Amino acid sequence: MSSPAAAGCPEAENALNEALRDFDAALKAVPNHLAALRGRAHTLSELGRHAEAATLIERAMVLGGRATLLADRALLRERAGNVAGARADLDGAIALDPSNSWARGTRGRFLQVEGEHEVALADFDAALAIEPEVTSYHYRRGVSLAALARPREAIAAFDRALRLESTVAQVWLERGRAFEALGHDGPALASYERALRLDARHEASLSRRAFLLQRTGRVEEAIAAYDRLLAVQPHAAFGLNNRAGLLAGLGRREEALRDLDLAITLVPGDGNALRNRAQLLLTLGRNDRALRDLDRAGPGRDTGAWHGMRGDALLALGRPLPALDAYRAALALRPQDRATLFGFGLAQEVRGDRSAAAAAYGALLAVDPEHEGALERREELLPALGRSIEAWPSRFAGLLRSASDAYEREREAVQDVYRALRPQPVPVSPAPSNPLALLDVALALDAFDVPRLIRRAQFSIGQPQREVQARADLATALLLEPENPAALVQRARLNFRDGAYAAAQADAEAALRSEPRSVEALFQRARALTVRGQLSAALKAYDDVVAVAPANVAALLNRALLLQHAREYDRALADLDAAVAANRTDPDGWMARAALRTALGQTEAAIADFDRALSLDARLGQAWYGRAIAHQRRGDSGEAAADFARARALDARVDERYRAFGVAP
Repeated sequence: MSSPAAAGCPEAENALNEALRDFDAALKAVPNHLAALRGRAHTLSELGRHAEAATLIERAMVLGGRATLLADRALLRERAGNVAGARADLDGAIALDPSNSWARGTRGRFLQVEGEHEVALADFDAALAIEPEVTSYHYRRGVSLAALARPREAIAAFDRALRLESTVAQVWLERGRAFEALGHDGPALASYERALRLDARHEASLSRRAFLLQRTGRVEEAIAAYDRLLAVQPHAAFGLNNRAGLLAGLGRREEALRDLDLAITLVPGDGNALRNRAQLLLTLGRNDRALRDLDRAGPGRDTGAWHGMRGDALLALGRPLPALDAYRAALALRPQDRATLFGFGLAQEVRGDRSAAAAAYGALLAVDPEHEGALERREELLPALGRSIEAWPSRFAGLLRSASDAYEREREAVQDVYRALRPQPVPVSPAPSNPLALLDVALALDAFDVPRLIRRAQFSIGQPQREVQARADLATALLLEPENPAALVQRARLNFRDGAYAAAQADAEAALRSEPRSVEALFQRARALTVRGQLSAALKAYDDVVAVAPANVAALLNRALLLQHAREYDRALADLDAAVAANRTDPDGWMARAALRTALGQTEAAIADFDRALSLDARLGQAWYGRAIAHQRRGDSGEAAADFARARALDARVDERYRAFGVAP
């Protein structure tokens, strides 16, 4: 008998037989080689030769290592279907060696299957204390926590499993279920979608996602989700049933009917589908088929609704007496149901008992005084019964309601005029929200929300107290989505700050493979090339930035510096003109253009630009220093001396910083 691993796979069976020959050779050389005995036993078990495997384990136990061998035998017994024997072996292995994490974890799994989740948790905790990096222990711990209605702890356990191995769809599924248990539908949906990115045919995730969209009223998305599920599993009767309900709600009744027909063909005794089809058939006027479905389905959980639908079908088929019986049965369970009370009245009318019909409509009006159908039918019946005067209270109530409605409208109109004439209070602007605080709250709920992780990192870079968090956020985002261009760009920023310019360039280029027109990625690549001394490539890279974003001031300023270095002064000046035009409130643009104009001998224009820069920020030492040079070149030594003094008072290294603005021709 072949094992599941080898069954139907000749290559796997051949590999196992080859391994068996190797173990035989080892045991021929060293007859009591413990590792070879264990390996041969496991291979035999994989091949379905369980009795031979058990004999080998017994032989090995004589040699020593009983705790490890008991754990081995537990696995072999489980494969052979002897779960009780496997459990006993695990108990023995743990008693002999409490530090055997595999035995702990496996026993925890057995306990979990048996529903003993508290005890299973103790085993998983013990296993993790020994081997904290085993993904399956964290995952199974989360499953038990979820079963014990401790969803927050379950999510934390699933997150720990995913940090170790983020590509297991089942873990994302269970994480989504835990979020649903907490009532957090957004993170639940995100978890199901991440499971489906890993395995587009993961049926449980397809089902949960579709149901969650349906439950939250996202009808069109839910229908598309059921379409996707049914493309993978065409015989999922519950999916057909649920999609039918959504289609019917949108008025797409024939499509809904096709779904229900197929669901019932697949599961002929599905009472829920039969009752749903009966309800739909009633709306389509196919009452005889509806009645057959109802009788075939039986009452189900909502017996009152079933009796009511039977009454509707019988009445529509012209059978008022059995319809009355059905309505009475429904009203015994739901005495104030409006549809049933109205149907009961109609059935009494059809059988000719006007007095009973009027009483039924009266009972309905006691529940719903504005029920139009009951008002109309009762007003028509009462005169024929010689009870016209009884119609007047309801008519008078209707008149009062109309008058009251008109009065309310008039009153609101007067109040609107009064409010318009009153002095209006000055609106108080709400306090600006702290984006980082909002992101912290959201990520405390769902630590794997990749877009928010990237945004928090983006806000945090440059804030010393947040730098560690930014790095952790990007590491998590890229663990989950290694090619996410936004995360790669933010990591490029961090690498540049760290002086890892080659890594910054590599991250930017990786981001550009996904988003070739990403301005931020193009910019990060250009500045990494610049500091690495690849100036021609950097100039071309800035050309790429400006081609996508012609008004990007930082790119224009940086390209202007490279052009100055290449002695292309006219092109550099054109870039600085464009930078100033793009943002007239940025002093850097005015200052950079002033420096180049000074170098080109355009002294008057340079001084005007320096003046404008200083009007925007008088603390800029470089602007004072540059204007001093311009004054000096114009021959204004007194003004130059004053500007030099002011510059050095603001910045002791001002001359060095000023040289960064350009290269003198």
